[in-house]
Amino acid sequence: MKKVLAIAAFLLLPFLLQGGVVKGRVSSEGRPVAGVQVSDGRQIVLTDARGRYSMKTDKADSIVFITTPSGYIAEPIDPVRPGFWQLLTEKPCKTEVHDFNLVPQDQNGYSVIFITDCHLADDPSRNCLERFRKDVLPVVKREYEAAAAKGPVYTMNLGDFSHDRYWYDFDFNEADAERFLVSCGYPSPVYTVTGNHDNDGAVAGLGERTDFVSAWNYRHTWGPGCYSVNIGGDHWIFMDTVEYINDGDVDKRHKNINGKRNYRCRILDKDIEWLRKDLQYVRKDSRIFLCTHVPLFNDAFKSERLEDGQVAVLDDVFKDYPTVYVYSGHTHKHLNSSSGKYPRFKQFIFAATSGNMWNHPEGYQAIESDSSDQAINVMDCRESDPRPRFVHITGVGKMLRAYDINTVAEYYRTDPQCRIFHRLYPNRTWFADPEFENMVYVNYWGYAPGQKVEMFENGKPLKVSRKDYDEPLAAITYVTPGLNEGSTASKSNVKNRRTSHTFVATASTSDAPVVFRATDAEGNVVCEEEIIRPKVFNQYIH
Repeated sequence: MKKVLAIAAFLLLPFLLQGGVVKGRVSSEGRPVAGVQVSDGRQIVLTDARGRYSMKTDKADSIVFITTPSGYIAEPIDPVRPGFWQLLTEKPCKTEVHDFNLVPQDQNGYSVIFITDCHLADDPSRNCLERFRKDVLPVVKREYEAAAAKGPVYTMNLGDFSHDRYWYDFDFNEADAERFLVSCGYPSPVYTVTGNHDNDGAVAGLGERTDFVSAWNYRHTWGPGCYSVNIGGDHWIFMDTVEYINDGDVDKRHKNINGKRNYRCRILDKDIEWLRKDLQYVRKDSRIFLCTHVPLFNDAFKSERLEDGQVAVLDDVFKDYPTVYVYSGHTHKHLNSSSGKYPRFKQFIFAATSGNMWNHPEGYQAIESDSSDQAINVMDCRESDPRPRFVHITGVGKMLRAYDINTVAEYYRTDPQCRIFHRLYPNRTWFADPEFENMVYVNYWGYAPGQKVEMFENGKPLKVSRKDYDEPLAAITYVTPGLNEGSTASKSNVKNRRTSHTFVATASTSDAPVVFRATDAEGNVVCEEEIIRPKVFNQYIH
């Protein structure tokens, strides 16, 4: 008898592996909604006239989701999560029923708030939860209230919402970070993409399965890694650009981390195929907005972008759409990056909402790894060619920071910790050297390819060049605090903190004002600032 059952099970195995059926209904206010895309992450089906759908699926991605049609938002799971997805919890051969409810919404004149790289962890040394609540949230609420007067507002979170390294140190993972957002009274619904730090560092040694299994908490919190949403006639696409590997030496400094948390910057083939299917249902005259964690390309830092060949694949996938707006995080830098080879992509790379992962000492302003100011970005989608607006959380309130290097030099010479800094890191730029006398240094993170940058002293043009000198405020904020005569050099601080948007000029005097001006390709002035000299360096430090 056992042999007969074994043979029967063997014969039935191929049918069991084919999966079961997932079905349900999409409705709004009790009425069916036809033509809604429903997906298991591999295939897409449409609801019929009665709002019903059915698909045969192996449940490989353990989730079912809809592409919310324009004019609706999915009924919320909680105050920040639209319920456009549900987990598949039964065995692959079992039938599951999953219904979705849509709430009608007037989406004319909607706006978007971008946050990215929040790196939330209940870490008392960095106090990031309180800093988010105290510094970031009031700015978000202010911008939300202003935008909500014109129409609906959505938040696009571009990844690294939590931080894998600290999940077990502080018992605070992706789900805890989402609950924290709810507890803060975050004002808008949130759509999210996954970042490299949104994976479980305890999952390792599973080969190709590591990427999927390590994302278990993200899926249970935010839903699918790749999905789309229609808003006001526009098509928003959210793509997972991180393949989590987590192999190699174990990071023993942190609890339950079973690898070095490494990853590849790529979109999996199966997700590319899903994207091709998704676009079959999108009008060719629709505006396309693509949200990713890792930038498609990066003309300033070649390692912080998708792997070679992937942009060419995406360019082919989007061949029917002349313009694709791309929004990314990951770099902790504010960059307007372009590619002459792939002009269809208008890419915006946003600096981290956390600054440099909340590592700024108490009393110092948060600045990014390129020393741009901590910020969020806001976009009014009523514009025909929408451009994100940089909104400061802390900082100077402008798109640049200018230094009179004479005053920087004086600070470097007289500050005890700066002198220790110079002894420990002799290869970093020492602005007290004579070669920097009368230099005007501008970190202009509003720079975009094609802009012309000029400086003038008493109306006369100065020779302007782009340099990779150290960024003075970065040294003062992240290196010198706490240094004493017993300090030793750290490997992480040996190199200059350089930016891709540093412009310098040497003035002929020590005190005459210098005018900084940036113009676009059409000659329009996009930024102009009078730099008063001598300018006290201390104003930037606290």
